[in-house]
Amino acid sequence: MDYLLRQSFRNKLKIAFLVVIVLSVLMTGGLSYYISAATLEKNALKLTQDTVARSAQIVDEKLNKLMLIMMTFMISQPFHDMLKDAAAGDTSRYYMHLNNLDNVFSQARIAEPLIQSIYVTTPIGEFYPSSMNRNRNTAFEDTFLYDRIEREKKNIWVEGHKDMLFSGGDRVISLILEPIFDTPVSGVYIVVNIREDGFRKLVQGDTGVGASSFLLNSEGAPVYPVKDPLARQAVEAGNLSSMMLRSEGNQSFELNDQLYLLNYAHLGIAEWTITTIRSQAVVLKDMVYVKWLIAGIALTAFAVTTLISGALTRYLLKPLQGLLKVMKRVENNDLSARFESNSGDELGQVGFRFNRMLEQIVVLIEEVTEAQSHKRATEIKALSAQMDPHFLYNTLNTIYWKLNMKQVEPSQKMVMALSRLFQLGLNKGQEITTLSKELEHVRQYLELQSYCYEGLFDFEIEVCGTDLPALSIPRIILQPLVENSILHGFRDWMNGGRIQIEIAGDAEHWTITVRDNGSGMDENQVCALFGKEPEKGYAVSNLIRRLQLYYGDRVGFQVNSALGRGTEVILFLPKKGEHSNEPL
Repeated sequence: MDYLLRQSFRNKLKIAFLVVIVLSVLMTGGLSYYISAATLEKNALKLTQDTVARSAQIVDEKLNKLMLIMMTFMISQPFHDMLKDAAAGDTSRYYMHLNNLDNVFSQARIAEPLIQSIYVTTPIGEFYPSSMNRNRNTAFEDTFLYDRIEREKKNIWVEGHKDMLFSGGDRVISLILEPIFDTPVSGVYIVVNIREDGFRKLVQGDTGVGASSFLLNSEGAPVYPVKDPLARQAVEAGNLSSMMLRSEGNQSFELNDQLYLLNYAHLGIAEWTITTIRSQAVVLKDMVYVKWLIAGIALTAFAVTTLISGALTRYLLKPLQGLLKVMKRVENNDLSARFESNSGDELGQVGFRFNRMLEQIVVLIEEVTEAQSHKRATEIKALSAQMDPHFLYNTLNTIYWKLNMKQVEPSQKMVMALSRLFQLGLNKGQEITTLSKELEHVRQYLELQSYCYEGLFDFEIEVCGTDLPALSIPRIILQPLVENSILHGFRDWMNGGRIQIEIAGDAEHWTITVRDNGSGMDENQVCALFGKEPEKGYAVSNLIRRLQLYYGDRVGFQVNSALGRGTEVILFLPKKGEHSNEPL
């Protein structure tokens, strides 16, 4: 027993399994084991679903290729020009289109040999390859193909039938498409006829000995006539569709008092199912005598190995049960629970790693709690920044004097701007808003300041990209930046100030640029922007902290300034989302 304690958990399992396997092999004999393994492997390969699933994948790829070819056909310039005339009802260039489309038809048929013919019907006439003989006795509107597309109003695959549009009466499978065009065009349909015999060979593939493969539609009817007698009987029984509800699978069913195995896989692009039927007797003919041999040996081996494996299992699972008890304590929020074991095997290592994980969880909980506290603090600082008493005093004082001077309309606009400013800033308690609302917030702030400091500055907001206004951003990001421009950049100015806010971006990143033509800053003043002293107002470090909480380390911040040359602040942000969590 001491020897087993010193072994790794892997070696303990190996010893236990070797004991059970050796006892079983000694009783069953090498010959019976070889026959059983070889027969089971052979029958497992016969019953596998891989062949049918692979066939379905091949057919799907072929149908997808056909769709891709026709998509290419429909975006070609000759087809596009024809559609423009069809939409306008202009028949003057019919023969020109007929000639131009002939090359496109040929390219599609060369790209996919399964294509028998392509036919396009439009309000200005029919179009088809010049090498094909059109059956003038049958109009497209008189065929069941027209009834199907008019009834279903979508791209459809039509089961095998005689070609009614062209001479020869060849059997084909049809794909009916509506064109892709800038504006809707009624009465334009594209019919692609695929050779039924070529499609049949594609479906059948390598199905194995004694198997019959065919294709069924969603109603359980064959897509093309079934030639194999067994397949015909199965289809005529009428219960195949009810047995094929899953995407793919296999099961047995009874037909004419005999059992058969059914394998099937649904196609992705068309509502069709590849079906394979084979006799169960053929598949299992070699398993009859093996089954009874294995049953007898298994019963004997089971009786012997049960006694031995029971004792080994109890011994091996004892440490695992101890670990399970520790996990239950942790599940009940007891993070002080620890796993104890004197064994140095892999299970002991698992218990050690579990203890380390619990310690790290405790540390992470403390870090998350601290991070939440910092986040709340920065949110409070951000809100207090927009409620600056000096700003409120100046704004309310300006409103008061304008009312005394009978300037009612400007006073009303200032009151509405102040109300809108606080409404956007509070954002119903949500930290995240959209860029459009943030721009509206800073616009209201700038308009209020322009009333308070008349003639001091003007401003411009430019957004380069229609998708940018919907991007998510923490609230009250721009106000501190423009406030620095007004209070510090234009401190000793009477007029001539200008503030520009520019938003730009690409597929992955976007930037916010705030620039002014103010007094600018030297290197020491730029460094002071990143300070944390409360007397310096809303520190840029708090703004960066809030952005990092939302975007992580992918946020960038750049300040370009020089004395007498103005200041430019650039925020580099990733495109994290398109909508805020809670609209205002």
